[in-house]
Amino acid sequence: MLAKIEMEIEGNGLDVNMSSLFHGYLMNSIDSAYADYLHYNETHPYTSCIYKDMESGKIFWKITTFNKNAYEMLIKYFLENDVKNIYLEKKGIEIVVKSISMTKTSFDELFFSNEKKSKIYFLTPTTHKSNGVLQIFPNISTLLLGVINKINQHSDTIKLEDENVINELLEKVYIDEYYLRTRYFFLENIRVRGFIGNLKIKIKGKDEMLYQLLNFLLQVSEYTGLGVKTALGMGGIKIG
Repeated sequence: MLAKIEMEIEGNGLDVNMSSLFHGYLMNSIDSAYADYLHYNETHPYTSCIYKDMESGKIFWKITTFNKNAYEMLIKYFLENDVKNIYLEKKGIEIVVKSISMTKTSFDELFFSNEKKSKIYFLTPTTHKSNGVLQIFPNISTLLLGVINKINQHSDTIKLEDENVINELLEKVYIDEYYLRTRYFFLENIRVRGFIGNLKIKIKGKDEMLYQLLNFLLQVSEYTGLGVKTALGMGGIKIG
């Protein structure tokens, strides 16, 4: 099960560098035992990010989940409590929730989808590790492998375990076009350097099975995020 809510938010002093504060609000609002469970796990079945829509100028808080338990514990909190205001205690500011939209789907629905996707739009700074170093330019195979690992660790319904097919995809996928720039992500008093912008990816050859798998992973990545620190606000994306 995959789900996503996007909340349009407003408030004096609000900016897109407050993702970690919203994450803190989220953890303080949900069931404390589940919050502890998330805190002590290395990977998480959800993402959270603050981003600005460049066309409208509006700011949104997006939360995604990719298993049923995370949906029940995180997204349902906002739906059942009809959240209209969010108080960020550390900054002493109150945020107004103007609207909430929700999307639900399934891994099966995305796998058999006829929508063809090839472009990734990085809504928030994104990075990943290579040889222990955070990168400022994407390795698309590394990012896709991260999506596969999150599916296998957290999905209730699907596992991607055919290593031959996965390895072939990771060997043949490549970046065809890109427009990227460096951008810092602010995590409390720490700055993490990443990239934002967009890129287009392709596969060498015409293997329909690989194209279907890539299309599936791209659609799932809107829910898993890409790269590291996706629960804190990095790696928020949309695809097209």
